[in-house]
Amino acid sequence: MEGCRDVTCMFVNAHFSPYGSNESRRGSGLYSSLRVGQMSQGIVGITLDELCVGAVCKHPVEDRRGLLLLGANASITADVIRNLREREIAELRIDARDVETICVEDAAPVALTRESDRKKRIAKATPVKDLLVDCHAEGLSETRSLELETVKMLAKAHFEVLREQLSDNVVLTTDGFVEVANNYARSMIEDHDQTIGEVGAAVASCDVDDRSIRMAVLGMAVATEMGLTGQQILELGLTALLHDIGFNLMGPALRKPVELMNEEELWEYRKHPIVSVSCVAEVPQISEGIQIAMEQVHEQFDGSGYPRGVKSHRIHNYARILNVVDSYLQLIFPTNERRGIIPHDALGLLLHQAGRGLFDPRVIKAFLHMESLYPLGSIVELASGEMARVIRRPRTGFADPVLQSTEGQRIDLGLGEATVVRPVCDPEVDQIRLSPQVLETVLWHPSHPKMKVG
Repeated sequence: MEGCRDVTCMFVNAHFSPYGSNESRRGSGLYSSLRVGQMSQGIVGITLDELCVGAVCKHPVEDRRGLLLLGANASITADVIRNLREREIAELRIDARDVETICVEDAAPVALTRESDRKKRIAKATPVKDLLVDCHAEGLSETRSLELETVKMLAKAHFEVLREQLSDNVVLTTDGFVEVANNYARSMIEDHDQTIGEVGAAVASCDVDDRSIRMAVLGMAVATEMGLTGQQILELGLTALLHDIGFNLMGPALRKPVELMNEEELWEYRKHPIVSVSCVAEVPQISEGIQIAMEQVHEQFDGSGYPRGVKSHRIHNYARILNVVDSYLQLIFPTNERRGIIPHDALGLLLHQAGRGLFDPRVIKAFLHMESLYPLGSIVELASGEMARVIRRPRTGFADPVLQSTEGQRIDLGLGEATVVRPVCDPEVDQIRLSPQVLETVLWHPSHPKMKVG
């Protein structure tokens, strides 16, 4: 346990920059000069471990013998890396202009990498999942609850500053949001389940800022489950926090509930991802990858989303993750036409819609692992008639989480200490249940949130 906590401190103290700043990549002294000289030749060498999942390589990728491995504009996915690894390809040759885009932070040409630099880079490229502290046997911490509330207030303050900057037509920096994402990542590493359970749980009301915060935390958790690195986790968190800022530049008619909009308003509304990207396009630190992901959050895996109808793996990996999270949040919060759906049934609806091709199945699987069948923070009824809240994911499987009774007693379903009869509505939130029949027949789409049965 102590070893895990030491690694956590290393992760947090590194304070990864999702920007991939030029300063951090250039280095200094002789090493920097050599590297620039190597890159000026147009082709550089990198290892397979230095590829960044979710990035897009604009130029062809070859092996050390000059054989073509990937064509131009290829997406770097986990499957691509796995395939290359199975072919025993350890070293790649890429166009120097792609280094900033497809390599993990501080990646350098193979020939110029010093051992100390390589070890540091490997630490930064470690999947966050490997850093999670095991808190399964622990209760919830009041101190952590206060820390999470403090980070939320910090995020709210940064959103206010951003609105002031947008009113003056100048966004100078987004460093404050990096701090927010880093703080949530630290909390998630130190206690994943409490962080997700408290930040991601359904509440009575949720404004645009709250929703972006929840998207960031749940999105980073899903990305962690999928094996993304610390650098990628923070990039995704920043994408979620900024993806809806364009609403601040749009008229009040476009900020009302989607189900109340007419066709013309809906057409304009669906441009908001492009507006959001334009707000940060001149911020030099925001990478092209983050901008692409921001624009694609509302694209669907089957091509039925907006603003451009992109489909499948042409959608940025971060956007595919956040699209599922955004859809989940849409379901658990009330609309003008219905109450919020309890998290258990919302997850069931996502699973059904994934079967129809609406979402990336890998993301849905990771989301299920992250939340379990009874999502963190939700309430269930036990065979004894007692109500309990889900506080820890199951050790194995999906159906036996750890609960906390209304009297504060810890109940581990994995040890057979109780039996769940059913999930129930939270008395503090306006919620409804969906019957199994409705789950199987309901027609729902994130872009057209009005539900139809049949």
